[in-house]
Amino acid sequence: MQHRQGSILPLALIMTATILMAGIGIGSVVLQGSRLAQKTDESVGAYYMADSGVERQLYEIRKNNQTLDYVKTLDQTTPPTYPGAMKWVSTAALEANLFSKTFPLVTTSSFAQLDLFDPDHMNTPPGIGDIIVRWDASDPSCGGVSIPKLEASYASWDLSGGLPSWPTDSQFIVLPRDTSMALEISSGLSTSKAYRLRLSFYDCNAKNVTVSAYTAPGGSNVAIPGDITLSAEGTFGATTQKIAVTMPKQDVLSGLFGYVLFSECTLYKGTGTAPACP
Repeated sequence: MQHRQGSILPLALIMTATILMAGIGIGSVVLQGSRLAQKTDESVGAYYMADSGVERQLYEIRKNNQTLDYVKTLDQTTPPTYPGAMKWVSTAALEANLFSKTFPLVTTSSFAQLDLFDPDHMNTPPGIGDIIVRWDASDPSCGGVSIPKLEASYASWDLSGGLPSWPTDSQFIVLPRDTSMALEISSGLSTSKAYRLRLSFYDCNAKNVTVSAYTAPGGSNVAIPGDITLSAEGTFGATTQKIAVTMPKQDVLSGLFGYVLFSECTLYKGTGTAPACP
């Protein structure tokens, strides 16, 4: 039997290098996972910081009756302040330049409301003399047969003399139910008035309910001034998130309040005979 001399050193070096490479690979995966987890945490924190910014803007708009110009100036240096590197800044808070507004779905148990005036400049007429409402009956609840019946109503305020006088300069109109799928409202409208439009559907839900405003029948398209866009950019660590929300500037009240808000009759609570409605 022949014996040959050799060295185990090369084999040991190969095994050591293999183990080292495997360790480096596993460490790299663990380190990358740790970094991704940190980024995820920072991303969540940045998202909620942006959400805090939008909520603060909404609070100032609807609760403190502040203007959009004021909301633009808000940032994390305006109380409340946040610890560490967390912060948010306003990035827009501008009125949306929309020439039509679409409600993706209006059910029979709800309604759609649209303000056709600028709440920050109530003494400036929006110049609307024609409104067109279009809707789609493709919702399965219609069964392919029934067309959603639209009942459109609107309140108007006369701004020709500046700010309106209540209730002499105000009016509330309910139009007959319509199944044309493209209702045009022009009779009685005036470019010197502001309008709040409310849309209700019967028999089945309606999809893609779109409202467009014009100066007059066949006239120029008018931007819808009642919607605003609030947005904020949140930062946490090295991550930044941005949120933008388009919505009506003023709160939308339930339809249950419609009679109380718009009735021209005297409201009566108590016993005895109610006064006659003029």
